[in-house]
Amino acid sequence: MNNREVAYALARITYGVIFLFYGIGKFMGGVSNFVGGMNQQFSGKLPAAMVMPFAYVIPFAETISGALILLGLFTRVGLTLSGLLLIGLTFGVVMLGQAPTAAHNLQYVLVNFVLLWFVEMNTYSLDSLFWKRVPAGFISQQGGSERQT
Repeated sequence: MNNREVAYALARITYGVIFLFYGIGKFMGGVSNFVGGMNQQFSGKLPAAMVMPFAYVIPFAETISGALILLGLFTRVGLTLSGLLLIGLTFGVVMLGQAPTAAHNLQYVLVNFVLLWFVEMNTYSLDSLFWKRVPAGFISQQGGSERQT
């Protein structure tokens, strides 16, 4: 058992839980309530035609990316989706002038970056189970190092 792979799995699972349950929470509170609150919050700062479509996407994107990351299924896709979501969310809080929230989002961005950067450590995942991957640093019989995709 590789400590780095276990550490990666623990970080990935924790990060996935955060996104998954923030998304589920928005569904439980009612998507239309969430969208209405977002529209009201951005009133006078961004046009409703820009806010409302993104607000409708947020609960789905958080839930889907969180589930993918948590399970380690299509992990790169999940992390890319959460990274794109974080760009939009950070743009919004900057437009609202919420510097502490923007700084908090940067912490999520950093974790997202680390998880994506070290995705080769994603051994304890459904990705690894379904698509057998060569362990990181594996030397093939031809003498060349195999690279994971």
